[in-house]
Amino acid sequence: MTALQTMDGRDAAYREENSLTSVVSYPQRCSLWGDGRYPGNCDGRLFKNLVLRYGAKVVADPMMGSGTTRDVVEGLNRHLGSDITFWGNDLRHGFNLLNEDLPGPFDFVWLHPPYWNIVRYNEGNPADLSNLDDYAKFRAALEVCVLRCACALITGGRLAVLIGDVRRRGQYTSIMRDVLALEEHIGELRSVVIKAQHNCRSDRKSYGKMEDLPIKHEYCLIFKKR
Repeated sequence: MTALQTMDGRDAAYREENSLTSVVSYPQRCSLWGDGRYPGNCDGRLFKNLVLRYGAKVVADPMMGSGTTRDVVEGLNRHLGSDITFWGNDLRHGFNLLNEDLPGPFDFVWLHPPYWNIVRYNEGNPADLSNLDDYAKFRAALEVCVLRCACALITGGRLAVLIGDVRRRGQYTSIMRDVLALEEHIGELRSVVIKAQHNCRSDRKSYGKMEDLPIKHEYCLIFKKR
């Protein structure tokens, strides 16, 4: 058990990390939030730090997964008295971002979509982006999701998109590049955070010597709405 997971360290777990920079790494996932067994689940510390950095008061996550972001906000309210309003939902709970608007407005929206079809979440559900094997269809669906999130922001609000690139059969596909291409429709790109990847399914595979380097990072792209 780490200091973040003890009762004495719990309040400290909700403080903003002053050392936050454009490169982050969380080798050991904090178990205070969400469920680490859920596929694609990420540590909640980057989300927490961004909420605190921007002083967010009305926060949304339309692809909530196991509830990491919800749990972080509940903890911030309980331990720091933050008084943050949170709305979260997910396809598995019946919310389909492809054809439903967020009940905004919000001053911070966190979006952590599938990284194409690396991990399949809802097998057979055409509304699940991870079931779209054709990349052009995936890219078009992701664009819809990103723009819906941007539309739900107040002027000056922030959209944080956590996304990773894909290499398959030697071909590199930059999902990050395609999200960046939407900047003129979202607002100003303010930060790109490089987040080291840990405890991924691919870590258990042996690839032998590859011509190119394995992908061990993802990006958090942060936009400010004009």
